This record gives sequence, structure tokens and C-alpha cells, in this order.
Amino acid sequence: MAFFDVSIETHFCAAHALRHYKGRTEPTHGHNFKVIVTVTGKKVDRAGMTIDFLDLKPVIDAEVGRLNYGFLNDDVPEFSAKGLSPSAENIAVVLYKRIGKRLPKSVRMASVQVFESPGCSATYRER
Repeated sequence: MAFFDVSIETHFCAAHALRHYKGRTEPTHGHNFKVIVTVTGKKVDRAGMTIDFLDLKPVIDAEVGRLNYGFLNDDVPEFSAKGLSPSAENIAVVLYKRIGKRLPKSVRMASVQVFESPGCSATYRER
């Protein structure tokens, strides 16, 4: 079966302190995170699109915007209320789940890749 993947790259700046890092919470520090969100669909419409970038981008921007210029440990409920460590892996999961709930039925989440720094990333996907 064939699929079409559509990706949008975006960025956000935030601080975090990993919990349970080598037995303690690491010192607070910041990153210029890069995020690549990929959705997938089985077909294209008459215009040849699986989903219009102009429809997908605001959804991604809204969810990534929640993280921008914040201290992830305290400012993002998934990390503050649940005590989840704000690692690149967990950031990818949070974005995947939240964006996935807002997608039209014609597409589904494929993956979210989060870069903490150039060349260092974590990707979350469900099979």
C-alpha cells in the first residue's frame, strides 16, 4: 500500500532540566529546538495534495507555540503536573499526541522528530 508523507519543520526555544538524570535533576539550561512533524495519508485530492500545508501549519504552530520561550518543567502541564522528564523523546511524544488529536480524518500522525542541537534528535512514531 502506498502512502504520502507531508512534513513541516519548525523551531522553538525553551529551557528544561531533565529529571532523574544520573540520579538527580540536571541544571536548568536551554536549547533552540528544531521539530519536524510528519503526517501521512493514502491519497491526494483533486489539487494533488494529501493535506494543504496552510491547514497543517497552524495546528503545528499552536502546539509547538505552547513550548516556546518557556521552562518546560513548570510551564507545560504534561511535564509539570505529571512529573514527566522533558527529554527530546518525551517532547516528541507530547507533540505527537496533541497534534494527532487535531488532524482531519484524511491524515494521521506519522512521526515527530525533535532536535535538541544540530545532529542530535529523537523521533517518536507509532506503528
